[in-house]
Amino acid sequence: MMRHRAMVLALTAGALCGVVARVRAQATGGTAGAVLALPATARALGLGGAYVAVVGDAGSIFVNPAGLAPIRKVALGMSYQRYLFDSYLVSGDAAVRVGRFHLGIGLNVLNYGQDTVYRPDPAFGGDRGVADPGGAMVGAYSAEAVAAFAYRFGMFSVGGSAKYLKDHLSIPDTTLYDASGVGFDAGAALAFFDIAAFGVVVQNMGGDLKTSTGTPAPLPRTIRAGFSINIVDPQGTPRLMVVGDWVSPRHSPNYYILGVEGGVVSGGVGLLGRAGFAMGRAPSDQRSLVFGGSLVFHDLQLDYGYQGFSTLGGGTSRFGLRWVP
Repeated sequence: MMRHRAMVLALTAGALCGVVARVRAQATGGTAGAVLALPATARALGLGGAYVAVVGDAGSIFVNPAGLAPIRKVALGMSYQRYLFDSYLVSGDAAVRVGRFHLGIGLNVLNYGQDTVYRPDPAFGGDRGVADPGGAMVGAYSAEAVAAFAYRFGMFSVGGSAKYLKDHLSIPDTTLYDASGVGFDAGAALAFFDIAAFGVVVQNMGGDLKTSTGTPAPLPRTIRAGFSINIVDPQGTPRLMVVGDWVSPRHSPNYYILGVEGGVVSGGVGLLGRAGFAMGRAPSDQRSLVFGGSLVFHDLQLDYGYQGFSTLGGGTSRFGLRWVP
């Protein structure tokens, strides 16, 4: 029992050190917006993040706004993922068609949770920490709010989005770090009916985020291009789609993502599975292979995605719900 408790405390300390390291990196000029590095929906997670050419889904608002164009009426989505301890990721998106235009909004929040504030203990000369007597807690989050549009003419569509970003770290009555600002995405997509689609997007354009330290935090500008191909007719009973993205982040190596989604849907009811794999990505604790699936019930889909960790072991699950009539 004591060994298990010690391990939990060690992992908690490591997680908090990661948050502080992220904040310090931003304070010295590192890229901002930790939430931008994570797939925003359960379906996107299950495909490894290869989503530039996945069209007709409200979740496209977080990757390539041009992907909103094939939505016939409205589309809604939400997802929730629990990370280590009290941290979690929650997202929501909605899109509606107005003539040849498609309008969408989205919110994506990575909340690091809270932990007790420890202060130097005078009884030990400040070499040891003691919990804050007032019960003060430290909290941190990274969030983005997005508004987007897409315009479709024939098989071609273009789109743009504006996003408000905020990173925050504080204890009660004291802000330790704060960064906020606006970024922009611009994308295009070419969809050949239900057979195939190609997409390209430039993400996170704009100036640096303003910070409480006075040191600007640059946006993680990224260029992405990709494809999606339905190997079989998606209106039939069997389903099989292959997707791929080329990702070029600023100041990081280019890498590739391949994903597959397949299953059986009959009479509007069915089961889909999916998997994604990243190649050449900068090293991280997140495993390159991810997987997920969906339960389909007519216009409603319950999505699932799983991300494993190499060093910490285990993994985290994301659950999502999409409605596309």
